[in-house]
Amino acid sequence: MNRSSALYLLIAASLAVPGTAFSQWQWKEANGRTVYSDVPPPPSVPDRAIIVAPGRVAGAYRPVEADTAPKADGQAKADAPRMQTASAKSASNKPSDPDADFRERREARIKADLDAATKEREQLAKQQNCQELRNYATGLSEGMRAAKAGPDGAPVRMNNDERTAELTRTNEALQQQCSS
Repeated sequence: MNRSSALYLLIAASLAVPGTAFSQWQWKEANGRTVYSDVPPPPSVPDRAIIVAPGRVAGAYRPVEADTAPKADGQAKADAPRMQTASAKSASNKPSDPDADFRERREARIKADLDAATKEREQLAKQQNCQELRNYATGLSEGMRAAKAGPDGAPVRMNNDERTAELTRTNEALQQQCSS
C-alpha cells in the first residue's frame, strides 16, 4: 500500500465516525432535544434522560446532590460541621452568573492594559516632544538660520534679538515640560 492510499484510507475512516462518538455525555432535554457535551449535564436533568456517560452504562450516572432525608440525631450532629462548611462555600461561591467573575477579571485586565498602553503612549509623545525642543534649542544656540511665519505666511528670518528671545522661550519650555 502506498502513502497516498493510506492517507485516503485514514481520511475515509475519520469521516465515517459519527460526530456523536467524540462526545462523552449524551442526554435528552425536557423538550426532547438530544444534547452532546464533554461536561456532565446539570443536576436538573433526571437520571433516566442521560443516554451516555463516560465509563458507565446508560442511566448509571447519578449527580451528587445534598441528602435531604432526615438522619438520626447522632449522625446529624456528626455531619453538621461538614454541611455548614459546604453550605458556606456554596453560598460564597454562588454568583448569579457563573461567568461573572471571569468577565470582571477580564474587564479589569483589559482596563489595566489600556491604561498602561495610554500611559506608555503619553510618555513616548513627551520624550519625542522634549527631544524636538532640545534639537531646536541646540540649533538656535549654534546660530542655525531660523525663520518664523510672517503676516502673509511667508518665512521671515529672525534677527539676533528674536533668536535670543526664542531660545529663552524654548529653554523655559524645556524646564517646564522635560525636567521631571
